[in-house]
Amino acid sequence: MGLLQRLLGQSASPEAEVKPANNPNAGPLVYSWILNGRLAIGPMPQNEAQWQQLEQSGFRSRFSCCYPEEEIFVAPPASWLQGGVPLPDHRRQEELRPEKLEEALNQAEAILDQQPATYLHCFAGKERSALVAVGLMARIRKVDVLEALGLIRQCHPRAAPIYSDLDILDQLINKKSSP
Repeated sequence: MGLLQRLLGQSASPEAEVKPANNPNAGPLVYSWILNGRLAIGPMPQNEAQWQQLEQSGFRSRFSCCYPEEEIFVAPPASWLQGGVPLPDHRRQEELRPEKLEEALNQAEAILDQQPATYLHCFAGKERSALVAVGLMARIRKVDVLEALGLIRQCHPRAAPIYSDLDILDQLINKKSSP
């Protein structure tokens, strides 16, 4: 067993460890309100208790930036309004295309208009969901991307969208606001 594997407590076997579909050891879900009572951001809920926590806080919709194969935990309540557009993260599953980001923003905004409070998430609640939150904040508050990023980071300090993705977002926002 190598040093890194020992530090991480993993075996040296070549078999991949599969995460459980329902992680009962996950504690309370930590999320941040971005638009009070309307939009919050955080990681993917891992168990039924975390979805119940969100429901008790008034959430009835969610928008996911995850790929289907990342949705390994318990599904959200069936009665919730749901949407999502898979976006690449730091692993760069694919290049982020401006039209895909625009689709994500349009869908997320439509859900937010139909059913606040909306829970916006990606797997860790740091990159993709933060990017969409910045875009929504820029659109709703009519501010530029850097100001929107600052507002998101004030509410959600873990927000760490990929800078090249922010550049794509900036081009989209500026295209929309120019005549």
